[in-house]
Amino acid sequence: MKTKIVGIPLNFGANRCGLEFGVDNFIDRYPKYRDKIEVLGVEREVEDFSRKNAKYLNTVAKTCEKLAVSINKIVKDGNFPITLGGDHAIAIGSIAGVSKEKEIGILWMDAHGDMNTPEISESGHIHGMPLAASIGYGHSKLVDCLYKGTKVKKENVILFGTRDIDEKEQELIDELGIKNYTWDMIAEMGFEKALGEVKEFFRDRNLHISFDLDGIDPAEVTAVGTPVPGGLSREMGKILVSEMIDTASVTSIDIVEYNPIYEKGMETSEYVDELLQLIEKKITL
Repeated sequence: MKTKIVGIPLNFGANRCGLEFGVDNFIDRYPKYRDKIEVLGVEREVEDFSRKNAKYLNTVAKTCEKLAVSINKIVKDGNFPITLGGDHAIAIGSIAGVSKEKEIGILWMDAHGDMNTPEISESGHIHGMPLAASIGYGHSKLVDCLYKGTKVKKENVILFGTRDIDEKEQELIDELGIKNYTWDMIAEMGFEKALGEVKEFFRDRNLHISFDLDGIDPAEVTAVGTPVPGGLSREMGKILVSEMIDTASVTSIDIVEYNPIYEKGMETSEYVDELLQLIEKKITL
């Protein structure tokens, strides 16, 4: 099996400058990826700006649809897709592309829950909605990406490392019974024990890992637009990916929210390179 990296320089889900430069900036710093990353263009669609609760909906939906088609082909060809972003809204497309072929679970490693819907979102930014959309909650243009309806059952989802969740979003997480290992829980029980429970839950099951760089402690990774104090260390993030690949049948991975405007030096792009090398090594063994 070969890894295939798809870069999506989307910033409209976050409505934040800089994310659109992430993929190109990473390739400029690491030219070895120039022929390894297929970059999908993001085209602005006509938007209804009277709609405040799902900003840039048409552009995000169209981009996710395009990504879903690309990811689906990679999976059908028997290869392993890695999606490099860009804001976390793109996970709507990557998950749809995989779930059309396989029943999957999701490990969502993130400082945020991304379980907002247009009805409860305080900002209207779609990068706070992709997990909800993937389990069937949200605007139909997002929920129905690539094919109609829910992509992943809510009982097959685990949030990991969260430490900044909106009040109404928390209510939805509780109502749906989404498993949520907050950073406070992980720190209290110990990373190894928390990871052990996650490994046991997903053992030998198909699994999509959605890895938001802001899940890592911002003291160690600076190039994110929505940093939250605390979080996994860089090493913990790599152990998480490595051991999940060893334990579950990992089908696909997102690495998202790389925003070079905020980077102090090269520590975040170096970390993305380390993650990509780790995944490549594990998948092609």
